[in-house]
Amino acid sequence: MAFGRDLQPTAAIRGNLQFTNSGLVTATYFISPLGYGLRKAADKHDVRSSHHALINSLPNGSLLLGIQAGLNTLDVLTKMVEGVDLDECEDYADEVVASFERVRAIEPQTRIFLLSIPVGATNPGISAISRVWRGSTSTIDATAIARADLDGYDEKANEILSRIGSDFDPVPVPAALFQWLWEHYLSRGAAGDPVAPTRAGVLDDATAAVFRSAALDEGAQAESNRRIRPSFIPVIKVVQPDFEYRPSYQAMLTPHSFPYGGMMFPGGSEFLNILDGFPDVTIDWGMRVSIKPADQVLKNNELNLRRLGEQMDQRDQEISFAQNTLTSKAQMLGEYNQHFEVNSGESEVSFTTVIAIGGATREITMDAVNSLKRRYKRFQVEMIAPVGTQVDLWSMLVPGSPPRRAFDDFAHIIPSDMWAGFVPFTTSQIGDDSGPVIGVNLMSGNFEPIHFGIMEAALHDFSASFAVTGELGSGKSYFLKLMAVLVHDMGGQFLAIDRSQVGEWAHFASAIDDAVVIDLSNPTVSLDPLRLFHPRIAGERALDSILPLLDLSPTSGAGAAISNLLAPKGIAEHGIRSLLDLFHTVQRLRDQSGSAEEYADLAARLGTIVERVPVLFDPKLQPLRLSAAATVVRSHGLALPTAEELITPHLYNRLPLTKRLGTALYELVGVAAREAFLSDNGRFGLLVGDEAHHFTQTQVGSAVTSDFSRDGRKHLAAIGLASHDPATDFQGAAHNLIPNRFIFRQRDETLARNSLEWLGVDLEEAPFLLQILREETSPPVGAGRQVPDERRGEMFMRDALNRIGRGKVLGPARLDRAAAITSTPTSGSDGRNELSRRQTVS
Repeated sequence: MAFGRDLQPTAAIRGNLQFTNSGLVTATYFISPLGYGLRKAADKHDVRSSHHALINSLPNGSLLLGIQAGLNTLDVLTKMVEGVDLDECEDYADEVVASFERVRAIEPQTRIFLLSIPVGATNPGISAISRVWRGSTSTIDATAIARADLDGYDEKANEILSRIGSDFDPVPVPAALFQWLWEHYLSRGAAGDPVAPTRAGVLDDATAAVFRSAALDEGAQAESNRRIRPSFIPVIKVVQPDFEYRPSYQAMLTPHSFPYGGMMFPGGSEFLNILDGFPDVTIDWGMRVSIKPADQVLKNNELNLRRLGEQMDQRDQEISFAQNTLTSKAQMLGEYNQHFEVNSGESEVSFTTVIAIGGATREITMDAVNSLKRRYKRFQVEMIAPVGTQVDLWSMLVPGSPPRRAFDDFAHIIPSDMWAGFVPFTTSQIGDDSGPVIGVNLMSGNFEPIHFGIMEAALHDFSASFAVTGELGSGKSYFLKLMAVLVHDMGGQFLAIDRSQVGEWAHFASAIDDAVVIDLSNPTVSLDPLRLFHPRIAGERALDSILPLLDLSPTSGAGAAISNLLAPKGIAEHGIRSLLDLFHTVQRLRDQSGSAEEYADLAARLGTIVERVPVLFDPKLQPLRLSAAATVVRSHGLALPTAEELITPHLYNRLPLTKRLGTALYELVGVAAREAFLSDNGRFGLLVGDEAHHFTQTQVGSAVTSDFSRDGRKHLAAIGLASHDPATDFQGAAHNLIPNRFIFRQRDETLARNSLEWLGVDLEEAPFLLQILREETSPPVGAGRQVPDERRGEMFMRDALNRIGRGKVLGPARLDRAAAITSTPTSGSDGRNELSRRQTVS
C-alpha cells in the first residue's frame, strides 16, 4: 500500500515554479487549447502544425495534462456579468440570479490543460537534504530561495516558451493550482472532488505541508476476504483518513498498441479527444514525453541496422521464419531512417500515456474502463490496465514525479510529425469567453455553458451580428426573441420587424417595459424619410425609397426630375419638408406653363400612392423615434415579394405596386434603425429581421445589412437575421461579414446542405453531419410528431473565432421571461386589444 506523501514530490512552490524533493525544478502553465470540433481539414492541419512546433521544442521529461473537473457556478455567473452594470440593469441581475440554480443543476464540467516543463535543478545542498528527508514533512523555504536563482529558472522557462510560440498562450499557474491538482487526484470521481480553478490567480508561495495525506490501496486489498492470495483487480482505492469523504476508486489505462498500419489524420489519430461524455466518472489524461534530435536518431538507426545485419548473417543457413522477420525489420528500419533523412527538422518522441478513471465505487469505475476499452477498439488502439503498476502510473500525472520503471515499460516511440497528429491540446468549446449563457455545449460531452457576449463583442472590436437558419418550428424565432430580451435586460434596445399574422413579437413585447408596437397597415407613426432623418441625408434616403417604389430609373426623365428636387438645393429652393410637400411641388411644377412632361409623369406616379400610404404622406402622424427600449414594427399587412421575385430580374420588373410599397416600407424601417443605432448614443442597439431576404436581396436592405455588419462594432450595434435558405437569402455582407451563425433543425436535404455549407462545414469530409442535422437535431417523435422538451433548441453554431460545434439553446432562466418568449397568442382579437393600449409613440 502506497501513501500519498510518498508520492507527492513537492518540497516547495514559488508561484508556478515547483521545487521537488529530488532537486528537480519545474514550471507549470495553463495551456489554451486550440479550436477543433467540426472545423475543416485545412484548419485541423494548422492545429497539427502548432503541435508539431510544440513537441519539437519541449525538454525531456515534460508532462502534458488534460484534467476533467467541475466548473465553479460562481465563475460562470461572473462571466455572465462582465461589462454589465447590475445596478442599472435590474432585469439582467434577476436573470443572473435565476441562472444560479440552473447552472448548478446542469453540473457543467471543463477540461483544464496544463504543461509542466523541467527548467533546472536546485543546488546540491538542498537536493541532498531533500533526498534525506524525502517522505517527511520537511520542506524547502520558498522565501529563502535566491532571487537570482528564481530569475534563472524563469529565464529558462521563457526560452522554452519562446520556441513553442504563442499559439497555446501559456499562462503561469498560481501556487494554489498544485494543491488543487493533488486534492483532485485523491478524490477523482468521488465526493469531495474540489471545484477547478479555471483562471490564473495571484502568484504565491506554498510548502509541502499543504498536501493532504492519503492511502493508495492497489487492488483494494483491504476489501478482500482472501488474506493469502492478493487481489489482482487493476484498481486503486484512495482513502483520505483525515476527511469524511467516501473513497475514490481509480484505474489507470495505458495504450498497449496502436494500429499497425498507422493512424489517419484527421479523424483517426486524435485518440485523447474521446474521453468526455462518460457519466458518473472523472477521466484525466497525462503524457510524459522525451525527445531525440534527428542526428541522434540516424546514428542509432545505423547501429541497429548493423546489429540486424549480424543477426541475418548468423541465421543465413537456418530454415525458419526468423529470416523473414529480420528482413521485415530491416525494411521497416530503412523506411524509418529515410523519414528522418528527408525531414531534417524532425525529432523522435518517446511518450508514455496514462488515462486515469475515477468513480465513487469499484463497479462504476470498472464499467467505465470496459466502455472506454470498447470505444478505443474502434480506433484499433488496445488499452490495458496493467496489474502491479497502477500506483506508479497514477504518480505519473503528478508534476515533478521522478522517473519510474513503468514509465519506460509502457512508452511508445514515433516521429514528432506523427505525434503531432494526436493534437492533445484541442477543444470543442464554442461561444465567447463571457456574456449571457444562451445554452450548453453538446459536442464536448461536458455540457459547458455557451456564452454569447453580444454586447461585449462590440466593445472588443468584434462584430456582434448573427444570423439564424432552420425550418419552420425549429426555434429560429425563439432564439431571436431570446437575444432581443437579453439585449434589453443588459441595458440595450432593439427593433424587431414582426411578419407573423398573430403578432408573436408584439405579444412578446407586452412583457417588456417601455415597449412600442407599430402596425404599418394601421399606422400611428410616420416613416416619411424627409421628416424622419436629418436634413443633410433626408433627401438621399427619400430618393432610395421613392425611385424603386415608383419604378423609376435615376437617369430617366422623371427620375432625374425627382433627383433634382430631392437634392439639397432643390429641397431648399422649393421648401420641401415632407413627401407630401414633394407631391405638391411636383403638381405645381406640372401645372406651370411650359413645364416638362417628366413632371406630369412624376405627378401621376406619385398620385397613385399618396392616398394609399398614409404612413408616408399623412402629416398628422408623428415621425418614428427609436428611443424606446423595445420597438416592434408589425408588417403582416404588407404585401412583400418572395425571394425568387427579388433575385429574378424579369419578375422584379413586374412586381405589383403593393409589393413595391411593402418593400419600400420594410427597407425604411431598416434604414431608420441604422440611423438610430449606428450612432454614438452610448446604448447598444439590435435590429432583428425574421425575413432575411428583404434585407439582403434589395439594394437598400443589403446596404443596411452591410453597415451593421461592418460598422456595428464601432457604434455598439448589431443585426440579427433569420432565414430558411442561407444559399439565397444570406448573400453579400450577410454571408461574408456576419461571424456568428446558428443552424436549427432542417429536414429538407437541399436546405440542410446549404445551411451546413454556409456554416463552414465541408460535407465531403464530414457527410455524417447532414444526417445529424436532418434526423438527430431536435427530432419530432411519437404519434403527434412532437419534439420532446429535453430535445428542443438543439443547433449547430459557428462562433466569432470560426469554431464550429453543436449546442442546445436553453432560453431565459427567469420563468416570466421564458413564458413571454415561448407563448404565442392564439386569439388575434385579444392580442390586438392588449396591443392597442401600448401603441404610443415615444
